[in-house]
Amino acid sequence: MPSRERALARRGRGGFRRRTAILLVLMPLLASVAVGIASAGNPPAATSISADDLARAGSQIGLIHHSVGGASVVELILPPRTTSRQLAIAPDGSAAALADQYGPVAALLTVARTDGSQTRVNLPGLIGAGFATDGAWLAAIDGRGALWRVAAQSGAATLLADGPFIGSPIIRSDGSLLLLSVPSVSAPISSTLVRLDPESGSLQALSDDRLVYSVFPLADGSLAVAAHEVGRTVVRHVAGNRSDLVVDLGPGAVDVAVASDGQQIAFARGRDVIYLPMPGGPAGRLGGGSSPRFAPDGSALMILDGGTTRVLALDGSELAAYDAQAGFVACAPGCGS
Repeated sequence: MPSRERALARRGRGGFRRRTAILLVLMPLLASVAVGIASAGNPPAATSISADDLARAGSQIGLIHHSVGGASVVELILPPRTTSRQLAIAPDGSAAALADQYGPVAALLTVARTDGSQTRVNLPGLIGAGFATDGAWLAAIDGRGALWRVAAQSGAATLLADGPFIGSPIIRSDGSLLLLSVPSVSAPISSTLVRLDPESGSLQALSDDRLVYSVFPLADGSLAVAAHEVGRTVVRHVAGNRSDLVVDLGPGAVDVAVASDGQQIAFARGRDVIYLPMPGGPAGRLGGGSSPRFAPDGSALMILDGGTTRVLALDGSELAAYDAQAGFVACAPGCGS
């Protein structure tokens, strides 16, 4: 999934991985179920703030674009003493979504743009968010696990589904969403990969795995899924009704990332980031850190190392480092217009 987006999933994973041994007797979710569309209530309040007003208040968020090797990176420059954390960056790098806090407590979703303006949306908690491919809207999961469609410019929010869901939603080019469905946000003891059709409101399970950590859309339209099986973490290739084992990463593998070619895999074990150039190939340690993420073209990796974001070549050499939050994007602003 997109950068920083796995923050809650990482936290939750640590807890329910420890409980997995006694929880694998859970009944699997149905292959296809109906999702409840919540009744309309008062929509979340939204405020748009100009770049000039934010500059006067010292509250602007800068989006700085860098070219690193063959990859494009956006660095987020936050105001002093701001604790907001990145949830997602628009595919063209023109906007970023941030949360002032995670969890069930009322939270502020901020959409910051390269022109210096912001839109702020008050949500009943905040877990994750992801931008549509054109950047015009984003899907946000609130603290209850409910899913919202939020207009990137106006902040107008529409409730799409009650869920509950966790992690960061992925919006596909056809408008459907990939989500992790859970029985409860407070006790995510199982998580199933599902596809939501926002037009019909139906959910379809895409994998039989009962404890999915993350999903990665691949260049050929299929999916890679990182999931837990007894005592180990595996990566599976999901296409249509088929789910084939790609690689067994063994015990202790977390924060799995799969490149768009479906071959390159990175993960963390302890304080080490490990890189596999291909399933079954030799594993190499890239260095210390966590949360590896591939560039869209698979040419580089981004890792977190304390408060530093590092961009690494696939041989582990450092290409860039930022004392700030950052993320890969597909291209420079306006490339998708």
